[in-house]
Amino acid sequence: MRALRAVTALLAVMAGSAVAQPATTAPITLQGPGPYHRLTLPLSIHGRAAHADLRDLRVRNGAGHAVPYAWLRSEAATPRIASRNVPIFALPGVDASAASGDAALAFTVRPDGSLALEGKAASRKVTDAAQWLIDLSRVKGSLLQARFEIAPDARGLFAFHLEASDDLRRWRPVGGEEQLVRLSHGGQTIERLAVDLGNLRARFLRLRWSDPQHGVALTGVGIDSVQEIEPAAPLEWSASLKPERCAADYCDYLLPRGLPLQSLRIDLADINTLAQVAISGLSDPAPTSPAVQPRPVPLNPLYALRHRQRQPVQRSALADETPLVDTVVYRLAQAGGEARSPVLALDGAVHARLRLRTSGPMSVLGATPPTISVGAVPRTLVFLAQGAAPFSLAWRSAPEAAGSVEGAEPGAPLALSTLIPGYAADKPVAADGASVVLPLMSVAAAVAPAVQAQSAPMQASSRKWWLWGALGAGLLLLAGMAW
Repeated sequence: MRALRAVTALLAVMAGSAVAQPATTAPITLQGPGPYHRLTLPLSIHGRAAHADLRDLRVRNGAGHAVPYAWLRSEAATPRIASRNVPIFALPGVDASAASGDAALAFTVRPDGSLALEGKAASRKVTDAAQWLIDLSRVKGSLLQARFEIAPDARGLFAFHLEASDDLRRWRPVGGEEQLVRLSHGGQTIERLAVDLGNLRARFLRLRWSDPQHGVALTGVGIDSVQEIEPAAPLEWSASLKPERCAADYCDYLLPRGLPLQSLRIDLADINTLAQVAISGLSDPAPTSPAVQPRPVPLNPLYALRHRQRQPVQRSALADETPLVDTVVYRLAQAGGEARSPVLALDGAVHARLRLRTSGPMSVLGATPPTISVGAVPRTLVFLAQGAAPFSLAWRSAPEAAGSVEGAEPGAPLALSTLIPGYAADKPVAADGASVVLPLMSVAAAVAPAVQAQSAPMQASSRKWWLWGALGAGLLLLAGMAW
């Protein structure tokens, strides 16, 4: 009888190991008393979790119990996008030591908060301007992009740096060096007169030409802004991605799993290259899970502002191919440096791959196919710090076994209106901060999730036969003992 019990226990352990799902955790650091905490997830979580829509994520307390959480911005009110022209002022060049005081002393503030130049400064010629002050005091919300206007006959590459301030005395840099571009090449006019501002909040911007001798007179500046109840987390970029495969007129790029694509950067290998391309998203023909991640709310507002389809290039009409944007990509050598095509705004949908298709052979993009980087806004959740600390983020590193009941495990995400009594979509969520750092992952582990998505049926089948084999061996062992 003891032998029978031992064999039965052994079989139970073997069967359990065949269906157990490996889980991984990372500690959460709380900021503030709570009880609600806001946690922005690292972008790399998409490559570790078992499901692209992150439905296997759980937040656990010190006792290991799942605590309630909800996705932020999933029910937030639709953002309001506004565009307006703003006042600009030509300023002379100043040395770094006097930069902060010069701008403040040259202006007076009107009762409505806007700026007015003092007498001598107002007569300054715009052609002599080494820098420009942009008054954003009447713009509400976060700044999406600045649209610059220059003289119609102006041609060239004009490099500059942007700085932001709220008081005209303390200035902080905004990004790196940017370029205004208007060139004529091969019968086409290339323009890049818009600059992303990355949801910046500031009352003033200052534009400084990198080389004041190669600046251009601005004739106007337009600002696109967005007013959101729940501001988005800063955009994060993937590593550089090489093509997975290339054909005569296109290359396909395997994307990080589950990322809602907000932006795309195309890096051409060869200088003096220009070509028209079509960007489309590819879906897996046979998804391994019926669950579909909803589109992020809201979608990338820059996509709606900038999306202007060119004449489409020839493409095959495939059911799993979604056209996203047609554009011209370039990398050209100029006297003031290199002119590179700008970052492209995408709609925020999720795709398994991106296809870059040319109107001619892929060689029009150079001898080496281009690499790409994709940008996405990390997802943010709000959880109730129920129970004792420490709290941790947990996820499965493999999909459920075939036949498991979806949603049976407690701790699945709730609606914000369920998590927070009295929640209103037109008001920001009152929650303290929280942060998480994911553990380092080996190269083999990083590749595993992408492979699992394609081999899940095979793994489920192999587990099934392995389990039957173990049970059969156990029965033979019992029979041998009885004999």
